[in-house]
Amino acid sequence: MQLSRVLRIAACLAGLTAMSTVCFAAPTLPAQARARAGSECQGDKPEPKSLAFVVRYVERRPAGEFILTFENGEVWQQDDPTNHKKMNIERGEQVVIRRSKTGVFTLVARDGQSTRVKRTH
Repeated sequence: MQLSRVLRIAACLAGLTAMSTVCFAAPTLPAQARARAGSECQGDKPEPKSLAFVVRYVERRPAGEFILTFENGEVWQQDDPTNHKKMNIERGEQVVIRRSKTGVFTLVARDGQSTRVKRTH
């Protein structure tokens, strides 16, 4: 892994703080609802491209994918059917979820590993 990527991810993890779930619209909502949720919470500010979360609970499924529950109550599931990476995510760890321009969410762990995720609750 490139050192610059590791440093970028480390800076991201160190600099971000957890935000309210109200400000982070679920990916399954229609575009108008996402826009409305963001505008109510942030005014004219754009939605954040990434957010940091602290893991409260990690559940593993038989197929290898994980389901994470964060301190703020959000639940996210690994959504990468071709690549169920064995990521070492533990309770209390801080992770970053990034949103791409296409609406795909990527979870980045402290060690730099990443995988696609979707919000389930």
